[in-house]
Formats: sequence, structure tokens, C-alpha cells
Amino acid sequence: MDNCYGQFGWKEFYRNRKDILAEFDKIKELTINRPVRVAHGQAVEAYIRKWLSEFLPKKYGVTSGFIIPDLYDDSKKIYHYDIIIYNVLESPVLWSEGNIDDSEQGKYRAIPAKYVMAVYEVKSRLTKENATEALDKLDEVKEIYHQLNSNYSCGIIFIDLMKSDNYKDSILKELFRGKDIYHFTGGIILRFEGDSSCTGLLTLMHNDSNENIHNIKNECKPLARVIDDLEIYMTEDRKLKLESKNCGVTITKTDEKSWSISKIYSVTYSEENLSLFLNWSRNNFTEFCKRLLANLEGIPLIHSSSLSFGTIFDSVETKMAQPQSLEPIDGFPYVKLNLYKGGKNDELYCFNDDYNNSSLTIWMKFENHSQVDVILSDDSFESQLELKAMQYGVKQLNFHINVPADYENVHSFIESKKLTFKYRTVYYFNETEKEFYSVEAEIKIHKNEISIL
Repeated sequence: MDNCYGQFGWKEFYRNRKDILAEFDKIKELTINRPVRVAHGQAVEAYIRKWLSEFLPKKYGVTSGFIIPDLYDDSKKIYHYDIIIYNVLESPVLWSEGNIDDSEQGKYRAIPAKYVMAVYEVKSRLTKENATEALDKLDEVKEIYHQLNSNYSCGIIFIDLMKSDNYKDSILKELFRGKDIYHFTGGIILRFEGDSSCTGLLTLMHNDSNENIHNIKNECKPLARVIDDLEIYMTEDRKLKLESKNCGVTITKTDEKSWSISKIYSVTYSEENLSLFLNWSRNNFTEFCKRLLANLEGIPLIHSSSLSFGTIFDSVETKMAQPQSLEPIDGFPYVKLNLYKGGKNDELYCFNDDYNNSSLTIWMKFENHSQVDVILSDDSFESQLELKAMQYGVKQLNFHINVPADYENVHSFIESKKLTFKYRTVYYFNETEKEFYSVEAEIKIHKNEISIL
């Protein structure tokens, strides 16, 4: 992830995701020749429970096991769940199962229903069949939902989405059945085979009451895309452009003058006033952790961003303007650069001979040789120059000069060395489409001669 950066400590926090996946891959490789391969699933469940135990505040316990309701009817079945998060400070453990060879994470514990805060099912692969099985398991609490903790939530943790399943839109439709399961919030897909750097986040949400659901088109495939293949870029005037279908960004203010973004690819399945969102981002492992904490604490999802840690941002390249044509073309702009006699004495250039900050000053003439007006800038349009058709404008330019210590001053340096300065400016002529063109030049100076190419 060389093209990423993030909040202090993001690499260390992201290591948790890598460790979970490495454990899964290791056990999967060791059991590949066994006739029944379930050990890799059980091993990764235990590893996720271990990680959650270390990550969550100590008032929460993490176990696999059973939810025990307060009922005077012993004819009911006792169901097992992969991950139970409970109030460890107040809850008794009614019993535990396992032998002396089992680790603490491998033991089953029986937890009274009122202390259960969350339940997650773990599946090695995102498929329709696994989604059905996990949802059916989570739905087993329906008879005792009124006894669960008021902050209870549930979801599914999938390890992989394989390329062979990426165009199966029936998967998202099946997961939408979670709307009928008590406090189902969604879940996470830790990895996409086509881009191992990104994580999928499933979110079940009510739509805005003012939004016409009939105008929402279900976009369910592909379920995932390679994040760096999304056409998301900055224009020459520092505007963010989202060109790919179903792409988006989250924007975070990182200081008083700077914003950073995380790229997103998203698909949606909607019915009536509910939508299931599946979005992929390099930041989604962190986002899942924040949402889990928010659910456990009873914090509304909209405020989960107040939990600040491990955020990952994507570098966004600037889409460079195309060079203007070598010669003027009818109907298109054409700007020519020339030196201009400016300053107090109508000179082409002058020097600032401050030893610590020597510089060259020139006056550049921008000639618009076309029948259209253009807006021109050399600083990402923080400042700009408007050139009317067939008119010209002038701007003062300053270039820093590093004068070596063995030269008396900038003049003696120029006498012996030929200096070259590169200059680039960008312009557009259509305010609506803003198609950018660039003009580049080299300013050469030696002794008393200056030229522009």
C-alpha cells in the first residue's frame, strides 16, 4: 500500500487485519489435503475472538458459546454462536465446555441473555449459501430477543470474496434478508481476491424519508472492484472528479487547511425504505471497528466518526492537462509565451542579490492568439489571469537561485554558468466542461543574455 498514508499509528492498527488473514491462509494451506476442511474456519474464529478480546475495552468479554434465556422451559434448544460479546464485568459464566487442550479462545461459555451485547457469525467465503446459513443462525435469537441487552446488535464476518463470486448479484439480495433479523447491522468482508488491500463493509440502513425509493436503481454487480482502477482524480484546478460508476470518497479534515480522502466502491440493494450497502475501501477495517464500538456503547452510527484511530487515506493523482497544439487551430485556444520588458527600467529581467535568497525576476507575456477567452494559472488556480480573445496579459515571475559558496554573488555565478528554469502554465476556455491545456517553456540565462524556448 505504497500509495496510502494515514492517521498516526495506522500501519500498526492495519497489522491486525493482516494477522487475521495470515492465520486463515496458514491453516487453510495446512488442511488443503484433508477430506473435511473446517479447521481453518475454526482457527480463524478463535484468532478473531483473541483479537477482539485485546481490542475491545475490558468491560467486554469475547467468547464462543451459548446464549441462555431466563425461561422456565427446558424443552428449548440451546444454540451455539461463533462470537458472543458480553458485559464481562456483570455477567456470570453459567458453564464452560472444552478440555484441557483447548485454549481460552477455544472454549464454549454459556452467557445469560441480558448480558449479551453482540453476536457475529464467521464464514470463510462470501457466497449465497454461506449468507443464508449465517442469517438463519443469527435469526435463532428471535424467540428471546426481548431478553437481550438494549444495545444488542449482530452481523456476519466473511473472510474472502472470490473473483468467481464477484458477479453473483443474488448474494446481496440474500443478505438483504437481514432486515428481518433482530438488530442486524451488516458485517464485514475482510478481503477481495482481486484486490487484497481493500475491505468490504456491509451496512443495513433506513433510507431518507424524503427520498423516492422507486427512483433508486439496485446496482448489485460487480460486488467489488480494484480500488486503484477507480477513476478518481484531481483536476488542474484542484477539484475532485469521480468518473467511475458507483465510486465515491469519504473526506476527512486533517488540519485547518487540508483535507484527505479514502476511495470507495459501492453497490446497493434496496426495497421500500431500506437499503443494504456494500462498499469497499482500504479504510473499512478501521471503519468496522469504529462501528462495532459505537454499537456496543449505544452511540448513533452518525457519531461513530468521533472515534478517531487508524484512518487510512488514499493518494489521489492529478490528471495532467493535455499540451496545447503546436500551432493555432480554428475554434481552439492558443496561448504563446514571450518575455516582456517590465520593472522600473523596462528590463527583461533583474536579480535579487541577497546571498541567502538570490532570485531571478522576469516578466512573462501571455498572448492569446485565438477567438476565445481563456482563464490561465500557474499555481493550481489559486490565482488566475483572464485573457480576452486576441489580447495579452503580463505577470511577474520569480525563480530561486542557489548560489554556491565559492561564488562572490549571483552575477559572478551567471557569468560562468548557464541556468535553465522550467515554467508551466495551464488554461481552460469552457467554464462548464473545463478542458485544460498546458503550455511549457524553458527560460535560459547566461551572462547578459536571456531567452525563452
